[in-house]
Amino acid sequence: MPDESKLPISELQPDQIVQAAITSHQPWGITANLIAYESVGASLDVIRRGSEPGVKALAMNLPPVGTTIDLAIGALRSWHYEPWVWVDLTCP
Repeated sequence: MPDESKLPISELQPDQIVQAAITSHQPWGITANLIAYESVGASLDVIRRGSEPGVKALAMNLPPVGTTIDLAIGALRSWHYEPWVWVDLTCP
């Protein structure tokens, strides 16, 4: 049974602040689960977005896996694998 407290993906918008639970560290950045939204893939590519001031600061001190932090939606993309939608995160 789906979690009734989850919000639909259609409510996600660029520049929106979301809570993200860090799920892994990668050589290029972090992956995360978005709190309160149905399943989407989400990541912050610190190599590609490293010139952005907030991302540069985050990259110098990556939060531990399991930490929940506020991030901003940079872009929404269709994805060729399940979960079908990928959220490109950035720092607010």
